[in-house]
Order: sequence, then C-alpha cells, then structure tokens
Amino acid sequence: MRTVLQWAALVLLLALGSVELLWGNGGLAGATQAAPTTPGPGAGSVEALARRIGCTAEITTDAADLRQGLCTSGDEEIWIATFPTPRAKDAWIDEAKAYGGSYLVGDAWVVVLSDTTADLLHGLLGGTVVGGADHTGHAHTGGG
Repeated sequence: MRTVLQWAALVLLLALGSVELLWGNGGLAGATQAAPTTPGPGAGSVEALARRIGCTAEITTDAADLRQGLCTSGDEEIWIATFPTPRAKDAWIDEAKAYGGSYLVGDAWVVVLSDTTADLLHGLLGGTVVGGADHTGHAHTGGG
C-alpha cells in the first residue's frame, strides 16, 4: 500500500508541475494567451525615451507588435522601437543582428546606435549594447 501511495503522490506532483509549467504565471501556454499591452506615453514609450534623449519622436509605426519613432538630436537621427512584450523585442533583435549595426536594448525597447551616439545614449537610457553581424569582411581571430 505504501508503494502505491508513493507512486500516486509522484504522479500528482508531476501533473501539478506540468500544469504550472504550461499555464502558471509566465508559463508556456499562458504567455501566448496573455493580452500584450502597448506602452503608452509612460516611462517605456517611444515618446518618453525620446524625451530622455532630448528630442521629440515622430511616430512612424504604431502596430500591435511594434511601435517605432524617429527623432533628431543634433545631426543624428535616432530610431526608437518599443514592444508589447520582452519576447517580441527579443525576436526583433535576433532578426536585426543579421543586418549588423549596434543596438541599445532595454526591457521592452530598442534604440539603434551609431558610432557617435552609442556612449551618450547608453549613459542616458541604460540598457545593454548588442552588436549585430560584422559585415566588414575582416575575420576575427579572437587574439588580442
């Protein structure tokens, strides 16, 4: 009888773990069912990020999966994108890396960097600088 109870408890724990994995907070099935929220004019919006940079964004795309704008600071055009979820942002940045360039990446936003804006924008916004593919034709040997 004891072995039967142990197996029953194990099966119950596995079933509960599977339910949590699929439909729990942040679960695999729950993530696709959650209604994404598009950042408004709050802290993570295109407009708010542009204000922190010191420019006014002209919204160029306002879609469910991407909101982007362009602003000018000095002679530099700065492209800013926000995403409804970190997963959407991660998918976008994975695709963008193939084109090269550098990107400043936050929780649900991306700013395209130029050589002259990288340090300034990183200092103003935080985030992580991510580099795309190297299209210069120079092989990186890893030495230094």
